[in-house]
Formats: sequence, structure tokens, C-alpha cells
Amino acid sequence: MDEKYSSKDPFPVEKKGTSLNSGKVAVASTASGNPRRVLHLVPKFSRRDDLIHHYINRLDTGRFSSLLCYLDHNPGDGNKEVCPVHFMGRTHRELRRFSFSLVRRLGALIDSEGIDLVHCHRHKGALYGTLAARRSRRDIPVVITVHGMGRTRTFLRRLTNRLLFPRITRILAVSKAVRKDILQSNPRLDPAKVRVVYNGIDTSRFPLRRNNSRRMDRSVFGTVGRLVPTKGYDLLLRAFAELLLRFPGVILKIAGAGPLKGCLEEEARRLGIEGKVHFVGFRSDVAVFLGELDFFVLPSLAEGLPLALLEAMAVGVPVIASDAGGIPEVLSDPAFGWTVPAGAVKLLGRAMAKAAASSPDELQRRAWSARKRIEEAFSLDRMVRDIEQIYGECLSSELPLP
Repeated sequence: MDEKYSSKDPFPVEKKGTSLNSGKVAVASTASGNPRRVLHLVPKFSRRDDLIHHYINRLDTGRFSSLLCYLDHNPGDGNKEVCPVHFMGRTHRELRRFSFSLVRRLGALIDSEGIDLVHCHRHKGALYGTLAARRSRRDIPVVITVHGMGRTRTFLRRLTNRLLFPRITRILAVSKAVRKDILQSNPRLDPAKVRVVYNGIDTSRFPLRRNNSRRMDRSVFGTVGRLVPTKGYDLLLRAFAELLLRFPGVILKIAGAGPLKGCLEEEARRLGIEGKVHFVGFRSDVAVFLGELDFFVLPSLAEGLPLALLEAMAVGVPVIASDAGGIPEVLSDPAFGWTVPAGAVKLLGRAMAKAAASSPDELQRRAWSARKRIEEAFSLDRMVRDIEQIYGECLSSELPLP
């Protein structure tokens, strides 16, 4: 163990009227006129066309200057980033073990880049970002975003959260359901610290389709997402098998990759519907794929606030979804889509049948209502405004650091 950390508490709490380090420098208020430096910390690189890239690209550059940092390796694809990027070079195997040296390196990066605020994503990002911020030479606020439900699912995670959360300035939940889950799982946490910032999408990338013509007996149902247990795709296959008894001409398209692909293909064969189900793999052109569908189905068992749902609604594809997590907050009116209890296969099948039997006029009204809902409450611009407001609050000289 590194001697620098073995003899000290790695989770120090600053006491009122004292400083963790006599050499620390307080962060100036945003009123100084200079853009504040924000470090966006993400454990693993996913792709450059994700929500984090989108919101960073929309931040007001007159107020905030961004640096994006991944804990893992540079994918080396040569694609242009939305802002300067730093890769810490850790393998996924190395990230399974805690590393004091990584805390030191991140702290050095914070100091050398003059970072004023750290915004962390996922648990490992929150862990390393919070410790690095507290070990740097500057008193800087830490913001974390919690993207899903059940993030305090183990004893070790509960213990870590109990140590980390008092040292975090703001915790952003992507839905009210996620905020409730955070507070229930962490009863000692100050509720005022936890704020809801809904996910948002760039509606210009998902234009409302104009042609909604279809044949009822040949409707195309579809979904987008990782092929993992929480998405409930096995339940979707069973519900779709029931739907085929009434509408034998319909088909189902599933876009996405993941560890359950083989199991889901086998389930489709077991149900005798393999000829009606198309596993199309990962699709980078999500808007194009959604435009191929007559109905979008989201049978999730757990969700924070699914982007795929927002994207389908923006395009104007009628949606049938479970009531998991933050989904009811999006589908808050029956006009926006059909909802069913999570895990209820028969009810899911009935909702799909009801959708398939709907008139073209009703489906068009639903498409317009859904699009308006996204534009008013779940746009990327609205999300960015909310994040900028919280950044400003955290950087205010009147806001005490934890």
C-alpha cells in the first residue's frame, strides 16, 4: 500500500472552520467572468455519440470549459471529441480493484488543469472523482449523476456511499424514481443534496416522421437496448407469441447487443416464433431504425429514465412500456403511450394488441402528443440548462463545500 495513503484517512471530512490542507486554494465564484473548468469523469469509454458527449457539447462555453476523462484506455479510432479528453489507461480488470495511485493521478490532473468542479458518472467515477477532489490542492465541489435504480445493492456499496455522499456537493438523479431510491437506500443522506435532472435528447436528431401509414395485420413492433436481464426481453417474446394468435402477420425487431442474445434466440425457437422475430444487432442509426417501426415496446424490469423511450416518442412511434423506474414520469398521460405493470406478460400482450387495433387517426394523435411531451420536458436543451444551474450553485461563493 502506498505510504502516503496508508497512514491517513482516505475519506477525510473537512470540519467547520478548518481546512483539509493548509495549501488548498478556494475556488472563485463564477462571477469572476472566466469560464469555470469542469472535469467530466467517466469510468469506461462507450461511444462518442452518447448523452454525456451531447450535453458537454451544449454547455455554455462562456461559463464552462470542459475536460472529459475516462479511467480506461483510448479506443484509438481517431474520431474527433467534443472537448479535450484524457484517458487514465486502466484495463477493465484493473478497474475491478481499488487503486490509490489512480486517486493520486486524478488529483494531479485536477491540479494541473485548474479544475473548478468535478462531475462524476457511475459508481467508480464517483469513488475516484470524490477522493481525487478531496486530495487535490484546491477546494472544489463534486457532482455525481446516478443513472439507474438499485445502485446501493450490496453491503460494500452501501458502506462506500455512506463514506462518499457527505463529501459530495450535489447528487443528480435522472428521475424522481431514482431520487426516491437513493434516499430510501441511504437514510442518512441530506435530501436537499439530491436533485432531479431528467435525461434529455437532441430532438433535431430524431425528427417527427410524417408517414404513419401501416397495415394492421402487418405491423412492425420493435425495441432498442442492451440484451440484458433487466430489459425484460424474454417477457416481450412471450407477449409477442400471444399477440401472434390474434395478428399472425406482425413481426418483432430487436436492436441491440449483449450477453443474452443466444438465450433470447433460443427462447424464440422454443416459442415457435423465430421466423417472426428479427435480432438486428447494434444499430448506430437509431432514428432510422425507429422510423422502420409501427410500435415501440419497452418491457423493462428496472429503469432510471430510458433514452430509447424518449427517442421513440420524439420520432412519433406509439409506445407500449412497463411502469418500471422513471417511465411513468414520461408517460404521465395515457395520450403519450400505453403502460403496463413491469413483469406482467399477459397485460403487455393485451396492450400490444390494443395498439395494433388502434385507428390511424388515434395513432397520429398519439404521435403528436408524444413529440410535444419530449420537446417540452425532455429536450437536451432543458437538461443542459438544469445542469448549468446546478454547476452555478455549486461554484457560488455562498455555497459551503461539504
